[in-house]
Amino acid sequence: GLVEAPLRGYVAAFLDGIWLRAPYLHNGSVPTLRDLLEPAARRPSSFYRGNDIIDRDKVGWVADVAREPDRPFFRFDTRLPGNGNGGHEGAAYGTELPDADKDAIVEYMKTF
Repeated sequence: GLVEAPLRGYVAAFLDGIWLRAPYLHNGSVPTLRDLLEPAARRPSSFYRGNDIIDRDKVGWVADVAREPDRPFFRFDTRLPGNGNGGHEGAAYGTELPDADKDAIVEYMKTF
């Protein structure tokens, strides 16, 4: 029979439904795909998690609302240990692109 070798290294997730997988990075420290295309210094330093309303422009969940009438949302602070949103920046990650190109990438990612 066929014997499969164990997986080694990092296994990248499929892009299907990427618009539904926010927040981004390994620790959920970036609320939207559009924010991920910004250098770390320009990404939100805090935002709210737990909303179930899609941010259709930036691709993620609405993250700037602290609460709905019936429930509060969790405030995620990237300045706390383990919550950092740094890295994944530079030319290879698209953070140096003009805003129009970043917007075009986000529009493309909506098709997955």
